[in-house]
Amino acid sequence: MTVNIEALMRSLGKSYKDIHDAGLLPYKTQPSASSGDPDLSLDMAKEGVYLSFKRDGRIFQEMTLRIQYDKVKNWIFPNKLPTPLQKSMSRQWVYENFGEPENSIPPRVIMKQEIGRIERFTVEDFHIPITMQIRYDMAEMVEAVTFLPTSELRW
Repeated sequence: MTVNIEALMRSLGKSYKDIHDAGLLPYKTQPSASSGDPDLSLDMAKEGVYLSFKRDGRIFQEMTLRIQYDKVKNWIFPNKLPTPLQKSMSRQWVYENFGEPENSIPPRVIMKQEIGRIERFTVEDFHIPITMQIRYDMAEMVEAVTFLPTSELRW
C-alpha cells in the first residue's frame, strides 16, 4: 500500500485522529510506545515510513522516510517522493538541489559503528516552518530523510 508523503508532510502538527480520518494511514494500527516514553511511534516498515507523535494529544511531530534499508534485500522506497526528492540521491545531488545545509554533523564512528553525515535544511511553502534532516551513509548516499516542525528541532 502506498502512502501520500506530501499530504503527511502537510499534516505535521495535526492530531493522529485527523490524519487517520483523512485516510492518510494505510493501517488501523495505533501509534504506541513504552510506558513513560513522551513520544508514540508508528513504524510502517513496508512503506518505508516512520511516524512520531507526542503522547500528549497524539500530535504528529516527525516523519522519517527510509530511502535505503539494508535489512531488506533490493529495497526500493515504495512511495512517490515530493519534488525534487528522488529514490537515489548523493550528497552532491542534494547540494545541487537544496544548496548548502544550514547545519551539519560530520561522519563518525561510535563503538565500531559507522554513522554517516547528517545535514539540516529548511523546507519552504508549508503551513508551518518545517526542517528537513538528511542522513547519509558512509558513501555519502542519502539513507533517510526526516521532516519535522522547526519548533521541534533538537540539534
